[in-house]
Amino acid sequence: MTICETDRLILRDFCKEDIDKRIEWWTKDCEWQDWDAPWEKEDLPNTDGALKELADEFNSFAERCAQKTDNDIRYSFQIEVKGTGEYIGWISCYCIDDDYSYTDDEGKYTFGIDIPPKSCRGKGYGYEAFDAAIKYLISKGMTEIYTQTWSGNKPMIALAKKLGFEEIKRKKDFRIVDGKKYDGLTFIYKG
Repeated sequence: MTICETDRLILRDFCKEDIDKRIEWWTKDCEWQDWDAPWEKEDLPNTDGALKELADEFNSFAERCAQKTDNDIRYSFQIEVKGTGEYIGWISCYCIDDDYSYTDDEGKYTFGIDIPPKSCRGKGYGYEAFDAAIKYLISKGMTEIYTQTWSGNKPMIALAKKLGFEEIKRKKDFRIVDGKKYDGLTFIYKG
């Protein structure tokens, strides 16, 4: 189901047709993870059992998305290029607590964006998609929107600032990537 559109993109729900592409991005075309959360790369599925589990998780996610109605607020957006139908990435959500740390409990909604195909980066798709998602969330009554990254992810930092996010928390030396320490950054949307 389409959630919202821009001039060039469609933000929509995850569907079963996305599963093979997502598995490919998680297992073969993984370069995007050098930017997203490179400290998690060791956790990539690399056995038949882990791949089946990943496929089952994506299948379950697609089934939950298919049950959503127009009235359900979305916290996940799949990014598709208008006209071509090319699936190029996603915006996802997780919650953080009052100390800006990940939590399984209800908390502050924190969004991140991933566009795995290198050929789709540097074209403004990330800005356009994230901007549309923010406008959608605000239209649904969300008053606080957060994003997090690490100090080595210069493209995400630039995107956050361009969109109107302001840094509100810096956790010094929070992440180690390739033996080097980086700060953990939390931003809040100010518009």
